[in-house]
Formats: sequence, C-alpha cells, structure tokens
Amino acid sequence: MADVDSSPNQPPLAVFGEIQTCLLPSRQVLDTPASVELLSAMKFGSAVISRERPVPLVISPNRLEGVDCNLAQYRADRAGGKRVHVIGTVASRTVVIGGRVLQGSSQTMVIRARGSDRQPWAHYLSRPGTIEALSGSASSGSLVDGYLRPTAEDLLDLTSICGRMSNLTRVDPRLDQRIPFRRAGTTRLRWAVEVGEPSEHALPFSFRLDDDTVRSVRIVLPQEHIGEAQRFCEDLATHDWLLTTIGRVAGRFGAFETQPDALLDELSPVLDELVPLWMPGAHASPRLRPIWEGLESDPGFTRQWTARVGQLRDRMTTTTLKVLQHSKAHQAGLGGL
Repeated sequence: MADVDSSPNQPPLAVFGEIQTCLLPSRQVLDTPASVELLSAMKFGSAVISRERPVPLVISPNRLEGVDCNLAQYRADRAGGKRVHVIGTVASRTVVIGGRVLQGSSQTMVIRARGSDRQPWAHYLSRPGTIEALSGSASSGSLVDGYLRPTAEDLLDLTSICGRMSNLTRVDPRLDQRIPFRRAGTTRLRWAVEVGEPSEHALPFSFRLDDDTVRSVRIVLPQEHIGEAQRFCEDLATHDWLLTTIGRVAGRFGAFETQPDALLDELSPVLDELVPLWMPGAHASPRLRPIWEGLESDPGFTRQWTARVGQLRDRMTTTTLKVLQHSKAHQAGLGGL
C-alpha cells in the first residue's frame, strides 16, 4: 500500500505527513462496497484499495496539490536555522476503517533539486508526492525537527491540505451527517521520517501528545523502508483516536446521571462499533511492527484501552439494571391502580 516512491532520481532527505481522524458522519456503519463507492469519488477512473480482514479497510486513490513554500530547519545548538524553499506536490488520500472511522492523510517526500532554477509544473507533477529543495543546505534531522516545530505561516501547511481532503468525503451527499454519539472529535497526527539507519538494538521512534487533539511522531528509517511509514502512522492515528474517543465518552458519565436511557444510547454504539476496531499493528508492515511492541510497553495502549472498555461495560451493566428496576417499579405502580 506504499504510495511514496522511495527511489527518486535524488535520494530523499525526509518525509512529512499529517493524518486527521474523525467519526464518519453516518448513522449506519458502511459495509465495504459502500465505502469503496464513497471513496471512488475522490478520483474517478482510479482504483480504490480495500481489505476485509482483519479489520475492513478502504483507501482512496491519491489526489495531488501543488505547493510553493518554505521548510524550517531546527538545531538545538542554534537559535534558528535557514529556511529552505521547496516546490512540488503533496499526495493526499482518504481512508475508511471499519466503515465507521474516517481519515484524511497527506504526505510528501523532500529531495534536493538538481539546480536552483524553478522548473515547469509538468516536471513536479511527474514526481507525485515529492517536493524539491531549491535553496539552502539542509540535513534530514534539521528538516524533521523544523517540521515538527512549526513557527510561521509561510511554511509547508499539511494541516490545511489534509483537512480539505477529509472534508471532500465528509460532505458527500451519500452520508446522512448523523452520528451515533457526540463526543467523537477530530485528532491530528503529524509525522516525520528522518532518512537514515536505525540503531541495531532499537528502532528510533518518538510519540508525543502536543495537546488534547494534536500528536507528533518521529521515525528514523532507511531509504528502502520509508514507503511503509504512512500506513503505519494511519494505523497509529486510528488507535490513538479510538483511545481518545472512548476516554471522552467515559468522561461524560456525570452528564447522564438523571438520564439513564440517554446514557445507554451513547454507550451502545461505542461498544458495538468501536471496540471491534481495536487491532493495533494489524495493517503495519513487519518492519515497523516492533514500534507497536514499544507502544504496548510504554505508554501501554492496549492496557489503557482494556481498562476504558471495562469501565464502559460496567457502566452499561449498572445503567441497564437501573432502567429495568425503574421499569418494574413503574409497572407495579400501574398494577396497583
């Protein structure tokens, strides 16, 4: 499923991406044929990728957007770094997981231009998902650090590009815009690959929660494996969104103290539709699965998920019993009339 050409004419300096994850605005879970039909509208005449197992997964063809902007460089031993002027294209796609979760996913690979002159757009379109650095002497590490620390408006803006891609699907008239629960917001995962050889003992990787909705991921990969990063990060973004969403739902328990029926209406789709989607690493390449092993150890994704699911199921059970007891008491009262 890799969409990045990891063997361009020029060796890559870095790969940048962003993934925005949200609930598909549909009351009903889409089956795979419906998801394929939905994403076929992204680029008519191009094939949609789909899988049924282990979790239904549908990926749209890429759409390209041209960019002419700057990249920042960052080095810890300097107050700032020179900006690098880049021109090229960003490749974006839409992903539907389990007929319930929607992602917009954008990425681009940075290479050095062969010269400092701007080329006709046909040149850049011939290298989809690639931006060429026309100025500055950049290193892979300083570019990655600069991307993950945005400081100005004229820098590469994958957030807007990714959001536009996601919105194309969200507003599709085939979706009824009705969602089964209200606490599912949108999360953003910004990721960057530093091209290089990882350690012999561990795969260099960092995952950071920047705030309630934004996460940052940094990976070091050799050139021949950088094409595997996007699918891994989409999988990571899915599970981070699932964990975030189920935590938000659990945090609303107090709002339903006097509305047990409303609480059941909220919990049922979460348990029925989101819990079966938890399968970390199922779609990741074997090369990157060791990263999941690290995440399971610290911060312990599945441990957190299991605890939250248990909390929701316990509340579902106790609330159901209260509703039944209230119903019986009500019926007994009517019988005494």
